[in-house]
Amino acid sequence: MKKVSILFAMCILALFLTGCTSNEKNSERTPSRVKEVTGEIKRAELNENNDIVIKESDITDEAVYINYEYEGVTIGLLAVKDSNGNTKVVVNTCQSCGGSPYAYFVQVGNMIQCQNCGSTFAIDNLDKLIEDGCNPIPIENKEEKDGVITIGVEQLKVLKSKFENWEGPKA
Repeated sequence: MKKVSILFAMCILALFLTGCTSNEKNSERTPSRVKEVTGEIKRAELNENNDIVIKESDITDEAVYINYEYEGVTIGLLAVKDSNGNTKVVVNTCQSCGGSPYAYFVQVGNMIQCQNCGSTFAIDNLDKLIEDGCNPIPIENKEEKDGVITIGVEQLKVLKSKFENWEGPKA
């Protein structure tokens, strides 16, 4: 009888410790460091060539999160003005953390911070990113003309896998 009681107690303890009594999976819990998204979240506007167009006048020193939908997956961009009034636009996922649900950036003062690894980057330096580094993904195919930034979407489509589990800011 004593062995049965001990075995029963061990089973209950095992269930309690593994979280089997909870509907929430450990991997789906939001990390405690995740910050609240401030700033506007909007859907990407496309031109006649299906490229993303962003009016520079719509961008301020508070981050704007722009979502481009591709094959049912939201691919995020982040646009913000630096301390000199220059517009910076990056792909809103960390090159190293990409694929993680929390591999997106939020603005914290004059910095942006990866919600997965916690790395921070100065907004003023978002045009000086390292390829394949632990930082936001730079945008290669970008044209600025007459107050409008045009971004080719082909470079974003190849990043689809980095956004399939993405929990970043969505409109």
